[in-house]
Amino acid sequence: MADVVARETPTDKLFNDDILSLRQIIDHAGAAYKAFATENVWVGAGQPFSLPRTGNALKAFTTGKAYFSDLASAIQAAAQVVYIAGWQVNWDAELAQGVRLFDVLLKAVKGNPQLKVYVMPWMHSPPVQTYDNQTKSVLEAINEIVGRTCVWVTLAASLADEDRSFFSHHQKLVAIDGKTAYIGGMDLAYGRFDDATYDLKADAENRQALNRYNGCIPHLGHVSKESLIDPDLLTGAVDNHPTLWGLLPSNREDILKKIEAGGYQIAYGDETPYVSATTHPTGLPSNDSTLDASRQPRMPWQDVHFRIDGPSASDVAHNFVVRWNSEGGAKRIRLDLPPEPAVQTGGCKVQVLRSAPAAMRSAEFDGLHGADKTSQSSPDGKQCEIAVAMRNLINKATSFIYIENQFFVSGFGIEHTNPDTTAANVTSSQPLSGPAAQVKGQGFGEWATRRTSEHAEEAPKNFICEMLGHRIGRTIMSGVKEHFHVIITLPVHPEGMLNNESIMTQVHWTMQSLVFGTFSLLNRVRRFLKAKELRDKKAPDWNKVLSDPNDKRYEDIAIEKCRDYVTLLNLRNWTRLGERYVTEQIYVHTKLMVVDDLFALVGSANINDRSLLGSRDSEIAVLVADSATEKHDIDGSGHVKVTRTFARHLRQELWKKLFGIAGNVRPATQLMGAIDQPANPANWKAIQTVADANQKLYEAAFAFIPRNRALSDSPDEQGDFASIWPTWDPKRKSTGGKMPFEDAFWAKPQHEKAAANLSQLRGFIVSLPIEWTKGENNNLGFATSLVAENYQVPKRTDAYEQDASVADASKGGELS
Repeated sequence: MADVVARETPTDKLFNDDILSLRQIIDHAGAAYKAFATENVWVGAGQPFSLPRTGNALKAFTTGKAYFSDLASAIQAAAQVVYIAGWQVNWDAELAQGVRLFDVLLKAVKGNPQLKVYVMPWMHSPPVQTYDNQTKSVLEAINEIVGRTCVWVTLAASLADEDRSFFSHHQKLVAIDGKTAYIGGMDLAYGRFDDATYDLKADAENRQALNRYNGCIPHLGHVSKESLIDPDLLTGAVDNHPTLWGLLPSNREDILKKIEAGGYQIAYGDETPYVSATTHPTGLPSNDSTLDASRQPRMPWQDVHFRIDGPSASDVAHNFVVRWNSEGGAKRIRLDLPPEPAVQTGGCKVQVLRSAPAAMRSAEFDGLHGADKTSQSSPDGKQCEIAVAMRNLINKATSFIYIENQFFVSGFGIEHTNPDTTAANVTSSQPLSGPAAQVKGQGFGEWATRRTSEHAEEAPKNFICEMLGHRIGRTIMSGVKEHFHVIITLPVHPEGMLNNESIMTQVHWTMQSLVFGTFSLLNRVRRFLKAKELRDKKAPDWNKVLSDPNDKRYEDIAIEKCRDYVTLLNLRNWTRLGERYVTEQIYVHTKLMVVDDLFALVGSANINDRSLLGSRDSEIAVLVADSATEKHDIDGSGHVKVTRTFARHLRQELWKKLFGIAGNVRPATQLMGAIDQPANPANWKAIQTVADANQKLYEAAFAFIPRNRALSDSPDEQGDFASIWPTWDPKRKSTGGKMPFEDAFWAKPQHEKAAANLSQLRGFIVSLPIEWTKGENNNLGFATSLVAENYQVPKRTDAYEQDASVADASKGGELS
């Protein structure tokens, strides 16, 4: 392979303030390098964080169990250094049955006296609770246990360019010895330990404490107090001193013994630890809440993570080092940048990409020293490379795009919340309706975000919705019978209780982005379909429908026509606990895009402004193209196309999992053709058929899940559009205690007779209910730039009178 260098040429702008440049790969003779590396999907914006590197071996993990097992083995084999960064890193996160992150790290440093471990969680911002302070206390206690300093933990504060207290460090990565790296969507945190069966049983595999995870419902069970640990007792002013004149051990000694013996983190409801009737002997709070496994399901987790062995692992380590050094100053140990890698172990080309605020980049530059600093130019602003990569991939796509993401909040034009009012006349000041009117002003809501945000009135503005719409529009307007389709898998709703103001607002923006907004994804498709129709009829103003928000001619196009170009999916599972049937969404936390079985993009970035604009949350991702190619007829046209082994096999493994085939759970074997030919119209219609059937079975069995239409008293009639709280009675202004966020809901079974038919389900896919919340204004007035993570810890509701038979519950639930 010839030596290659990069040449920059300016091209265009991103978000009106980021000059892009395109890097052409050439050899020393100046000729274009002719190989898989030359495809125009790579990012060369201004000062790219890294250039694409060849020679990487990649492995994809589509379950938390597989990732954690591989990671634990790699940490044990580490020779010199382990770097861990995360939005949330929990010392007692389950990495194997009965094995905590603490256990893995302790074993590693005991077995290798040379090993050093550096851990950098985000320094959480109230009212979020990620247990970062507790992780710092416990992991640094390893130094005392082994008798030497080998573990350092620093909490990294957000360095966003705006609204800093609301944004976060969102990267999820591990780097080992500068040669191996793990990167993707999975934090070393609660709830991620999952497999292809998506088991709902909260106590399965002896899950303990906060590892029994469901942030969408109140926690009504209790865990043995003897197994709980309050790490704050390691660091208090009196915790190191023995009590009763040295006759009893100190709190610190007692807690260290419990940690080593296998204890778990006490649950804090919010920034102030929840005080229950029973307290620690010292008077400190003790919270023993957990899911009641006899009647409450855990929330399964869907995510993807990569292992990289090869040159690009050094770029991941580089990212950690510059971030670590930027946090430290003289009081913290400085890390040396990893050397330029030389080892090539595989055939994948990888580019490490970032979203990084200008303030963060400046701090990183200031943290450099010596030759590292003199060899680099000062930063020229923020990095929004992940958004650029998404744009490049969408534009490059020829057959299909598959997206799995925790969010889909993108520029959608004007809100539409009232079907009797034209969208042009609807404003954010429109009175709230339905459940939103009941929670307006409660808790940490509109007042707080609008008073503190610089962007209180702005709507989402990232261009992903626009790019997808225009790519589909190219197919529609071409007049050629081209097989092209976009499949998007999203959570049923953002993680958290559906009576949480932030969650309700996020649902609002998601539904506006996908369906209701004047330039939502589906309405963009309808506009192109109408434009094609008008153009064919020689209408002189046919293109006006594509750009004018007041042009309503697209409403003549049935929204069902969009299914020829877009499939929208959620994931769900069910089980039986005693005599009650229960259900819960499978939480899609993935941040993935696969295009044409050629390219894969995976990392920490969600489809929202927080992740993609560059000035807010810090993110990291990798863009991958494999040199190993295959040839397949992926669209059923009879024409063979080149695919790349890594991207194709990744997408196939994911679909086998979602279709129930990988875990052998009600497998949708009729979708095997879709796994082989994802862009074949017959196959995406087959996916829609299965998802539609599953949706109907779930809606018939459970009245409370998000749905298109509310249940009617008459089985022969459809109800009105379902509220954000599907059991909401507008006359009584009540749910009757029939929503999962209410304690009273759990007092008795909440399933219909049709639950007996749930065995007819196939796989885990369900159609996203595109009419859910139609006509309902659930915009509670949050600053829209802030609602992209759950910035409230889920709490039990006090909005309704609770059933006296339900035991008192603690504040429960976690953020994702």
